[in-house]
Amino acid sequence: MIHVSASLAADEARIATLPQLWRRRCAELSDRPALRHKERGVWQGLSWNSYFGEARAIGLAMADAGLQAGEVVSILSDNRPRWLIVDMAAQAMGYVSHAMYPCSTAAQVGHALVEAGSRVVFVENADQLVKVLAVRDTCPDLRHIVVLETRGLSRFTDPQVSAYDEWLARGTQAAAREPVLFDSRIDAGTGDQIAFLACTAGSTGPARLVARRQHDFLWEVRALSHWLQLRPGDRALSIMSLAHYGERMLAQKAMLMHETLLHLPENGATVFNDMSEVEPHFLFAAPRFFEKLQGTTELFMQEAVPVARTAYASCLSAHRPGWLQRRTQARIRSALGLRNVRVALASGASSPAQVTDWFDAIGVPLLDCYGMAEAGFCRIAPASGSMKTASALFETGTQLKLARDGEVLVRGAIPRPGYWVRGTLSAATLADGWLRTGDLGRVDEHGRVQPLGRVRARAIGTRGESISPEIAEDAFRLSAYIADAIVVPAQGGHSAALLSLDEERIRKYAQQQRLPFTDYASLLGLPEITALIAAQVDIANGRLPENHRVRTIRVIPRSLHQGDEELTPALRLNRSVVASRYANLFTEPLGV
Repeated sequence: MIHVSASLAADEARIATLPQLWRRRCAELSDRPALRHKERGVWQGLSWNSYFGEARAIGLAMADAGLQAGEVVSILSDNRPRWLIVDMAAQAMGYVSHAMYPCSTAAQVGHALVEAGSRVVFVENADQLVKVLAVRDTCPDLRHIVVLETRGLSRFTDPQVSAYDEWLARGTQAAAREPVLFDSRIDAGTGDQIAFLACTAGSTGPARLVARRQHDFLWEVRALSHWLQLRPGDRALSIMSLAHYGERMLAQKAMLMHETLLHLPENGATVFNDMSEVEPHFLFAAPRFFEKLQGTTELFMQEAVPVARTAYASCLSAHRPGWLQRRTQARIRSALGLRNVRVALASGASSPAQVTDWFDAIGVPLLDCYGMAEAGFCRIAPASGSMKTASALFETGTQLKLARDGEVLVRGAIPRPGYWVRGTLSAATLADGWLRTGDLGRVDEHGRVQPLGRVRARAIGTRGESISPEIAEDAFRLSAYIADAIVVPAQGGHSAALLSLDEERIRKYAQQQRLPFTDYASLLGLPEITALIAAQVDIANGRLPENHRVRTIRVIPRSLHQGDEELTPALRLNRSVVASRYANLFTEPLGV
């Protein structure tokens, strides 16, 4: 049974913490579904009552294991119902929740566990368990490792490792002994409590942990309502990792503030199919995800019958679409699972113009978001300048401006975020009251923030001028055959670029040209592919001013996928990892 105290029955504005709001929703919505998760091809549901009961058991199991208020509970898992259960259980009991990206390497996991000072870590499966076991000797605060899914571990024994189901049973027994403890801990929560640790992007160095307090996070959950356009009964699909600050905030906001049914995909490989089944009303993803949707559609249309190709071309070029264009737009949206989408939000990097224009053409409102773990959503604006609302900015409660050197500065509801290192907080750097983001950027005439790379990654040209690598990288990303690029300083003051190719499009090109190949490596060795990429490089350089043009080009000799260390959670190349791992390529003969 869910207990609701008299204070929670009062005005909802008096609720001070996310667990208090969550408990109220669990009581109000009761047996209605809270979320759905796809498992082995079948959607499974979890009711609000079950959500509360399981979180209570896990929270009490944590207390029974000896955790004290303010200690850290870590999660290393893909998006699963148990991720949300553990997260809410920890916050409800007054512990600090800490999520790690499931694509993290063992070394990154070890670093995060040490920085957090984690007492217990919940891992998804055997694969994630292996990472923690490899580094646990370097994690002095770690006491317990709990495995959410024990498939394949039936014969494994370790005194520090236990199964989630064991903790669930342990907590159920504790609830019988102390039936009001969980609710009393929720009632005792205050807005000043640290709710969770959010991980920074870590694109140019080790990621840092930002401590987010309950009142800051709850304020942001309550804000941003006017542009999200969600209604009770709407559906959402959680695509980005819940370790991403924006995904966590939007998923919990959708569930708690809008009674939206959250769907968690089975894995990254099923997302496109899951979208067609769920047909979400809201979509939040990295720009690379939207690029993939466009690319998949265009590859499919290349094989379509002539009348379909004509209708598709007409749909994209029409300034005032007629009935045929509108019908084609609707069919494209339906095929991609975008039929119901009212708002699509791209976060993590600026969206290429050809992508934003394409979504505008098919009738999907795509917004660009600039944000960070320290300050949340800082600037949200229509991604395409041709959108009817292109002159409108969506209020986030955060001010933004550029410093004289081009660094992005923000100021908002969170006056001075703190970085967490084993329970000690250090304040972020401010400049006259403005938070220094460390990002170089520019703001276009529509108010969109276009990142130009990190301040520390800025290079100096042969004439002593400042060169931002992001300008050249954006030019390369405009190519249909180049998935991503990083630009690094090379000898003589010139720039060099390392390219990651779009394997699907490269393979398609080779098949159309009837080029013989066996695998990706042999494909890259074909002179025709070398010539294709060289032509794309010439086009990209032609878009750039002289001092930003790239003289040396190398191609990463393997295809990259979500979970690879070379990619950030936003599916962009990780500058520090790629630059060090493939440095040897620049000592080899020119490849393109």
